[in-house]
Amino acid sequence: MFRSTVSVVIPAYNAQACLRETLESVLAQSRQADEIIVIDDGSKDATEAVARSFGDRIRYIKQQNTGIAGARNAGIREASSEWIAFLDHDDLMFPQKLAVEMQVAESRTELMVVYSAFTFLYSDGKRHEMPSFPAQELWPALRYRTPILPSTALVRRSALIEIGGFKNVYCVDDWSLWFRLVQRYSKDAFQEVAESLTLYRWWENNESKNVLPMTGAALSLLDTLLLSDLKGIPRAMWKRRVEARLFYRLAVDLREANHERYWEFAIESFLRWPLFGKIVPAYRYKVLAHMLWTRLRHFHLDFRYWWPRRKSREGLARV
Repeated sequence: MFRSTVSVVIPAYNAQACLRETLESVLAQSRQADEIIVIDDGSKDATEAVARSFGDRIRYIKQQNTGIAGARNAGIREASSEWIAFLDHDDLMFPQKLAVEMQVAESRTELMVVYSAFTFLYSDGKRHEMPSFPAQELWPALRYRTPILPSTALVRRSALIEIGGFKNVYCVDDWSLWFRLVQRYSKDAFQEVAESLTLYRWWENNESKNVLPMTGAALSLLDTLLLSDLKGIPRAMWKRRVEARLFYRLAVDLREANHERYWEFAIESFLRWPLFGKIVPAYRYKVLAHMLWTRLRHFHLDFRYWWPRRKSREGLARV
């Protein structure tokens, strides 16, 4: 018997194509949600009609466009339950999600966040399961990566209110949230679930694929929050290692997209931190060697081909 209540908060923007399936996945839960809230963030399509077609099973609230962080915060304010399960409008819950996560949440009074593994669903129909990141490794891992997908998470509402909810920072609002929660409550307030409980749909126009501005947002978060408790040499060393990791990941993503700037960021990653460790993995050398071999196969005498002008922050602002 569940002792606690749970609200599902779904921020939606121009979601008519997939919102129905998302809501059906919530209504099909083996442990029913106590309330389901759709925050329409200023949609210009038929999102409202889709949501209202479910009648009083769904609370539908429309607001002016504020971005996904603002929509999630509106859901936090409107929710009346002890726990909030976030779900993006194009993701799906597997039928046992709320039951499994609520059972874990009620097992330890100190828990503030429960999250699970999830399954990628690609546009070609292929699937790939991503394991859940161990909660006991979240600190200091949250300084250099964000391993929790919001649609997998169940969060205590009082904790969200105490830290001020989501901050309106492009593409890394969830990273900021998890970091502030672990700072406030410690990693012991988090618990992972090994089972995949969420289906994450990977669209061609998925915002998280905008790798240049997303990396820029991560670099800004690094400067303003992730290293805010460090000073002097420790801060400088952390900063260079995390920047090396971010530029390396950006180089890999750009190379996969055949973007001309991939070599620039590969070089920048190596210059920021040439060594390897937990933050900058050893396999970076293998990837960079493969990139170098590709450059050699298309040999040019132009110096800039091998040593591009360092403009690592150019083009990383949100467009």
